[in-house]
Amino acid sequence: MPPHSNRPERSLLDILSRLGERIARTSREGLEAEGCLPGAARHVSVQGTSGWLYPVVTEQGDPYQLFLWFDGGAYQVAVVSPEIDPGADPEACHLFPGARLCLGNDHGGGMPTLEGAYARSVLWANGFSAWRRTGRFPF
Repeated sequence: MPPHSNRPERSLLDILSRLGERIARTSREGLEAEGCLPGAARHVSVQGTSGWLYPVVTEQGDPYQLFLWFDGGAYQVAVVSPEIDPGADPEACHLFPGARLCLGNDHGGGMPTLEGAYARSVLWANGFSAWRRTGRFPF
């Protein structure tokens, strides 16, 4: 039997394996989201990306809408509202282009868990509210 004869079978197995992993991750994420995100969080799809839209109100009383998603390697969070001042120093404010938060020290700035991304996003919102008032990010 030629060595290439089982390639379609291997490709199908790879596809099925990835599909199974995706279904398991999606199910696990749904349970984790229910346990740690605010009750007002909604699962939404935006331009082909599925994730959670949720509100955060900072200690200073500032309202934020944030979007959390898994990019295939880590959990990411972006600010939906309020609009981020274009004059905000991205490095000082822990921001990437597109209002995506820098949540961690790895190259992509994401977090390995949904819960960790949520917790860091709330911390970021409080820090950004302080920056808007004082010009200093507190951490």
